[in-house]
Amino acid sequence: MISHGQAGGEYDDARLLADLNSLYESDDPTPESVLTAARSVFALRDFDVELARLLDEELLVGQAVRATGDHRLLTFEADHVTFVVEATELAHGRKLVGQVVPAGPREVWLESAEGASTTTPVDELGRFSLAQLPAGTARLRCELPDGTHVVTEWGVI
Repeated sequence: MISHGQAGGEYDDARLLADLNSLYESDDPTPESVLTAARSVFALRDFDVELARLLDEELLVGQAVRATGDHRLLTFEADHVTFVVEATELAHGRKLVGQVVPAGPREVWLESAEGASTTTPVDELGRFSLAQLPAGTARLRCELPDGTHVVTEWGVI
């Protein structure tokens, strides 16, 4: 390790970083909710899946009939599959209506950062719907007919 000289002695990198961390923690501590979410997301990591990255996100013009807030269209793309998802904020929660292209998966899972998981069937055209979802950080997951697991990036719904 590199040492940094100071008038009162020498600090190695680890000691210097620990001192800086203590300084920031006392002046501007990380909120507990952020630490909890980070631990939850890290615990749900999976190295054996194909990642579908957010390709496009657009705010839809106009309002859905029962929408009370955001109305967005999200597109996630991986090598073997694309997720197109319409996310609508309703008075009683969130609703996701989407399609997996090409069709093939039999179900889609919605995984929250808190560890909850909801499953919904996918029809022969690749369409699915999830309703009355709580707001929060989540991702979609599916298994393709060849056994490949695909998961979207984490996002806020």
